[in-house]
Amino acid sequence: MLVAKSSSKLDFSLAYSYLCGMKLRTVIYTLLLATLCMGCGGRLSMRELERLEARVNDAPDSVLAVLTAADMPRWGERRALYALLTVQAQDKSYIDVADDSLISIATRYYDRRGPALRRLQAFYYHGRVYANAGLSHEAMTAYTRAKEFTDKVDAPYPVGLLYAQMGVLYGNDYDYQRTLESMEKALNYFELADNERLQYLTKLNIGQFHLNTKNTEQAESLLMEVLTWGEAHNDTNITYNTLDLLFRLYDAKGDTVALDTLLNKFPIEKALSNAVTYGIVAHYYAKKKDTEAAETSLSRAQMLAVTAQDTAILLFKSYQVNKALGRTDAALHDFERLFALQDSTVRITLQQPLIASQRDHYETRLKVEELRNQQQRYLMRGAAVIVLMVAVVLGIYIRHCFRRKLEELNEYMELAEDLRHTLYNKEESIGRISQELQLSHAQIDELRERVDTHEGSVMHMQMQIAELFGTYSRLLNNLSETYYENQGSKSAIFKQLDKEIKRISEGNMIAELEAILNTNLDNIMAPLRVGLPYFKEKDYTFLTYLYARFSGKTIATFMKLERNHIYQIKYRLRDEIKASDAPSKDFFLDSMP
Repeated sequence: MLVAKSSSKLDFSLAYSYLCGMKLRTVIYTLLLATLCMGCGGRLSMRELERLEARVNDAPDSVLAVLTAADMPRWGERRALYALLTVQAQDKSYIDVADDSLISIATRYYDRRGPALRRLQAFYYHGRVYANAGLSHEAMTAYTRAKEFTDKVDAPYPVGLLYAQMGVLYGNDYDYQRTLESMEKALNYFELADNERLQYLTKLNIGQFHLNTKNTEQAESLLMEVLTWGEAHNDTNITYNTLDLLFRLYDAKGDTVALDTLLNKFPIEKALSNAVTYGIVAHYYAKKKDTEAAETSLSRAQMLAVTAQDTAILLFKSYQVNKALGRTDAALHDFERLFALQDSTVRITLQQPLIASQRDHYETRLKVEELRNQQQRYLMRGAAVIVLMVAVVLGIYIRHCFRRKLEELNEYMELAEDLRHTLYNKEESIGRISQELQLSHAQIDELRERVDTHEGSVMHMQMQIAELFGTYSRLLNNLSETYYENQGSKSAIFKQLDKEIKRISEGNMIAELEAILNTNLDNIMAPLRVGLPYFKEKDYTFLTYLYARFSGKTIATFMKLERNHIYQIKYRLRDEIKASDAPSKDFFLDSMP
């Protein structure tokens, strides 16, 4: 199952399924189910499977035990329902299944038939299996298929789970707008389902979203609401996950008073669960000149670090600790080690603009598969019609041979004439089908060419941008957040960085970048300047960075803007382009990330 994590990127990974642990009612359900199926042996009947289906949310462990003890049905809906319930019970029992062989049985059956709720659940749990395997594109495709049935069911709980997991994938893909939309839809459905715990888990995720997008006031309001609920209901999981996020928030704000309050109220050994939060506490103690506590917390943080991202964040925290304690040499060493990690971080950053292209590629591939399936259906239908007509003609022929021997020659000639006309009509039908198939092949070739051209253009543009900025792109993208948060710093390092940023933003680099865009995006900037002459030069500069797929942090750094202004400018320009009379405005809008 997914659990909440704290990091500097969007990582919405809270559990939305079975979250309550083993309770007394679970034991009772286990006994009831065991009694229900006692003596059944072999394969479960449809009625027994439906009884298990009614209990899978409340007692997944017990349902899984009964299913495991029984034989899998051989065919039909019983087999599909058995597969669906098994994967559902595993997911709700914290068993992260990454093999889709079992759930595929359910999706193949429910793809074209069955109750809408089971069809939704089949594709939802197929998406969960894909997500466990790290196949985010396949997971989103399955979730999108499940979404087709949301209007056909009166079941807010599974629909809420679906939107929550879609929000997780959008968050991991840095799609901020869809992340928030999905999380808010999930919250609405959990409210309709009257599931209070999942409501506050979703509010916790929305609070994390606002924290990661620098909406600190909204984040603090939501997180304090969730913390109050967690304390009142003695829900340690929600309480401590909320505390982790609040520590991050107050550390970013530099609010030592709030940190004092939290540390005095909650025991640090119980409240803190991850490396990043312990690193924050270490920095807090360092600023208070409590060397022993700072070193203890930092050591604990290093022991809990499990990912490369944790390591990078802790290097920065170690730098802050050593700097606050006056250990100049150690702080410089930490900074040099952090700088050495910038290559891998920059590569990840440069790959982010490809996410949209990969998603488009996958959608195009689905269209190609749909066209191919359509071809096969045409062929099968045409063949079936021909076989049926020939069988009818032959049947008539044989019948008449026995019934009308005296008129055998005349009947034969009539039948032959009928057959000739029938075959002539079928030849015309086959000709039309052949033309449709040729057209479909042409469409497939065109789609493949468009995909290859788009991917090649994006890759070529990224190579040119990387060549233009060289080491500066790696430096600025990796340290953009650090620079943004430390503007005005008097340190030599940040002065040098500020100098380099001014050299790039105020030089002729933007002209060269615009030339790269014109080369790879159908001369986009030239008609933009002609079609929208009333735009200010800084608007053209903003659009140049945007079309080049620079991150919001990088744009804010280059143009000396507040981070929250980036999205305001983007949507203002989008609205102005949409309202303009520019001949190529659809092209300008479609090219925006």
